Amino acid sequence: MIEDRTTLPIILGILLAATMFLAGRFQRRRVSSAPEPDLDRGRILVTGWSAAETKSILADFARLYTLPSDIFALAAPTGEPQRITWNQPIASDIAFYLVNYLHYPMDMALAGRKPEVVAVIAVPSGIAPGKVPAGTLAKVFVPVGDTEHDLVHALSEAGRAFRISFTRLKWEPVADARAPALAGQVAFALEG
Repeated sequence: MIEDRTTLPIILGILLAATMFLAGRFQRRRVSSAPEPDLDRGRILVTGWSAAETKSILADFARLYTLPSDIFALAAPTGEPQRITWNQPIASDIAFYLVNYLHYPMDMALAGRKPEVVAVIAVPSGIAPGKVPAGTLAKVFVPVGDTEHDLVHALSEAGRAFRISFTRLKWEPVADARAPALAGQVAFALEG
């Protein structure tokens, strides 16, 4: 029997705190066990930056997101468009952020340039929007006339257009893809 009146509230507080901690711990595990939709392959085509600038942007991005420094490869750096690939799987959100970052790099002046960036990815099952089968190829880009700076648009092989806001990372249908000219020159293919 507990004689002291201050001991009972302390014991109840400890039990309550332990219960809340264990419940939160279980919940965090459950959330973190959800599969992350990774992209094994894909490519990003870029115009408007020199090869040295593109390499610098990629290095900054890798540092910003704590990725290995050699994760991205820049092929055909002397011609346009430049082609970027990755040598290990990356999360789909990282690919979306990279497209946006290549369009709007930090600490680099656009100086009248209008870079265009288009990625081609196979839509992972974990993020495939309704009526778009997993594995469908999509082009991802910053829409023409963008004023929000925190989203990308996607265009599926079937011609369906989507808006992907970085606050929700949900594929929301839109009537107009607002694709840059480069998107029309890029084939729906993971290689090439």
